[in-house]
Amino acid sequence: MTDLLGESLDMIRHGGLVMWPLLVSSLVMWLMIFYKGLLFFQARREEVSLKQCRQALIEQRYIGAFWQQNILRQFIWLREHQSLDRDHLLQLQQRQSNEVDRFIGTILVLASAAPLMGLLGTVSGMITTFNVISVFGTGNARAMAAGISEALITTQAGLVVAVPGLILGALLYRRAEQIKERMQRFSLRLLQQGGL
Repeated sequence: MTDLLGESLDMIRHGGLVMWPLLVSSLVMWLMIFYKGLLFFQARREEVSLKQCRQALIEQRYIGAFWQQNILRQFIWLREHQSLDRDHLLQLQQRQSNEVDRFIGTILVLASAAPLMGLLGTVSGMITTFNVISVFGTGNARAMAAGISEALITTQAGLVVAVPGLILGALLYRRAEQIKERMQRFSLRLLQQGGL
């Protein structure tokens, strides 16, 4: 474990300044991926039918996925305090859709930006290499190796962050679209059946 940590710190040090923003963006991206993945897994596991939601409300409790509970709470509040129509229900659904989509765009942007940060490190490393060549010529291989190492490490790090981030971001996006479709069906059935 200490060897892995030592090697990781050594790579960050050899990668130059670009490695720090790349590392921070990677950590933020992975936190968002885990949060959304856990939220979607829990929502799928807790999702129930409208009939079960109605039965639970008779017993004065809310069950179901987070989006079902939120739609029902807002639906009941609107029914008691305002007139309820299709437009109001669409607004309720849109609020929940925004919650479902939250962070997914950020995940995809961070994953897409990672190779560009890696490219910035590549350019920085090549500039370092050319500066060494201009001062020492090609005779100082050790000094040239530092610049080449920086270029390769940052390129590799950018790709290592980007590839899983883009794949998982796309999977989360697809899962969000599925939840929004179920949300729409749930809301329409709720309106068609005249509420609760």
